[in-house]
Amino acid sequence: MTTPSIVEFEARSYELDPYRHLNNGVYINWLEQSRLVYLRDRGLTYDSIPELFGVLVMVVQQGIAYKAQVRLGDRLRCRSRILRFGNSSFTFEQVVEFLDGRQAAFATVTMVCVGEDGKSAPMPAELRRRLES
Repeated sequence: MTTPSIVEFEARSYELDPYRHLNNGVYINWLEQSRLVYLRDRGLTYDSIPELFGVLVMVVQQGIAYKAQVRLGDRLRCRSRILRFGNSSFTFEQVVEFLDGRQAAFATVTMVCVGEDGKSAPMPAELRRRLES
């Protein structure tokens, strides 16, 4: 497993559903932002990856387990790290937790390297090295 990157969030009024807790769709946005920070912490962006390595990285699978309700003003953090690497893919583990450590959600997100032809492509060794750092 890689060293995690951490991002903090606060539940805002427009992110709540009719039951006054965080809408499930908001987690997807928070997880995406957290993966962006993971890349930035390693000197990468979604724009730089194709420029440097000739591949895109795209989400192919995402699973989220919701563990606790999040309400207006709750402050949370998302810890993101890579659990495993395949030949052309890598899988993130992402934990959204309250600042006291209680879990609000747990996600696994698999991303795959895609070439110009739109098909999966082997992960460049240097990209993997950067993601592991």
